[in-house]
Amino acid sequence: CTYYLNVYYYPFKELSLRQLKLYHRCMALGELEGGLYALRYSLELSFYGGVKLSIIMNSMEELIETSMKHSKEGAKLILLSKILIGGLVNDSAVAFHDFGGVIYDEHSLLIDAQVKKNFQLIEKIHVKRFNSAFWMGDYTEASKWSRAILALPSSKMPKIHLIFHTFYMGLIAFQLFRDGGGEDLLDEGKQVLKKMRIWSSCSTANFFNKLLLLEAEHHASMSNIHAAKAAFEASVRSARNHGLVQEQGLACELYGKFLSSIIEIDEALCWLKCAHACYMQWGAVAKADKVWKDHNLDVSPDAQIGQLAKKHGRE
Repeated sequence: CTYYLNVYYYPFKELSLRQLKLYHRCMALGELEGGLYALRYSLELSFYGGVKLSIIMNSMEELIETSMKHSKEGAKLILLSKILIGGLVNDSAVAFHDFGGVIYDEHSLLIDAQVKKNFQLIEKIHVKRFNSAFWMGDYTEASKWSRAILALPSSKMPKIHLIFHTFYMGLIAFQLFRDGGGEDLLDEGKQVLKKMRIWSSCSTANFFNKLLLLEAEHHASMSNIHAAKAAFEASVRSARNHGLVQEQGLACELYGKFLSSIIEIDEALCWLKCAHACYMQWGAVAKADKVWKDHNLDVSPDAQIGQLAKKHGRE
């Protein structure tokens, strides 16, 4: 519980280093189970703190190898985090065979967890699928897995990934509202915005950029263009200043999408290219490639305007 509450007050990277030190202390004392848990939590904090993904992947491979000797169930939890990151870095190599013949892919892992009533693992699978869908821009799929997460009794227990689930769902709600969703989505986004104001008052380093990004999305949903632009740019600066490169990229991407929607193509391309650069710096090659392809960043601004005109003409 103390570990969880610290997330509201101390920067993610600082907490990650604390857990890493705890891991080394535990291992020196022969407390293997506590040490492995501390290392797993350290890597989770590193992911949310914007540490380069290749560094986290390498550490996860070592942790899985060590965990397999002592707890295969614990190793499965780490494997799911590795699959999530593998999808972002464009590395799909996963050693399911180490868990025996009945587990050969993610779906069979879920079935095994359901048979064993391993609710922690079931939740972890749903969270992995939610995060994967969110980062790859499939908000409908992410919403589906969000409902699956919240349907689990274990989701009522406080966990760091549920903080990010709340943040991501706030962004998704505003995005889907602007895509023609109902007023309930706007209300959902506003509820998350209200919650983020409280969290941001506890830790500027962890939550201020998120608050600004949610405010930007809210302004965009209300057609307050000037306020939206100011909030998007402030979110980018805040994320950069606090070393959250992945959320700097996210703010740039969402700002670029917003500018594209109001036909400010030159500016949109600049921000989308900034998003691409941030994702590459994070190590999320697959995400960066998707931004590049989805927004035709090879195409000139004039050509993009022509494409948009044709699209709106068809609609």
